[in-house]
Amino acid sequence: MKKKLLLINCYREEGEKKIVGYLTWLNAGAVAADQDMEILTLADCESLQAGGDSAAVIVSGSQKMVGANEMNAGLLEFLKTNRLPLLGICYGHQVLARAFGGLVKKDKQTHLGAEEIFLKKLGGIFQVFPQVFKMAESHEEIVVNDMALAANFHILAANASGQVEAIAHQDYPFYGVQFHPEKSGEMGVKLLANFLKLI
Repeated sequence: MKKKLLLINCYREEGEKKIVGYLTWLNAGAVAADQDMEILTLADCESLQAGGDSAAVIVSGSQKMVGANEMNAGLLEFLKTNRLPLLGICYGHQVLARAFGGLVKKDKQTHLGAEEIFLKKLGGIFQVFPQVFKMAESHEEIVVNDMALAANFHILAANASGQVEAIAHQDYPFYGVQFHPEKSGEMGVKLLANFLKLI
């Protein structure tokens, strides 16, 4: 029986073109995890409760800025009340942190291209990962590593500057990654397969 996966599309323009890459990645991850998946796509402005019978949720990247409060109120409410396994990517990672009181702010630099990621905790979505690996980045904002974040999340990975690259909620099966696994080739597919195996 197919499991349903809800992909929340947060892109504001040309969103459907951006999501094509996600669909290719999701299909590759499902094959790698040996799972039969049906993918349901909803925009972040739609009623996300429509994906209620899904087994898990992916929240996409976006051109929107969390630090500038460019978030849909319905998405924030969904993230606070959802209990399905969830993976937030870039913007999705940032809005997940914000939903639980985390601070997101503009960084001093724009992150674009491959960047080294340093694992702090093995296992979970990073099962059978090396201690250091590269992933594609495309962002201007970062999740701040402070007491508000620590109240709800474990930090799983950081970049060379010590900035937060991956988080896991302390009580719920929620993960956020600052990088773009859907643009990171084999390592990105491995991360998704690990997430799908947790469902």
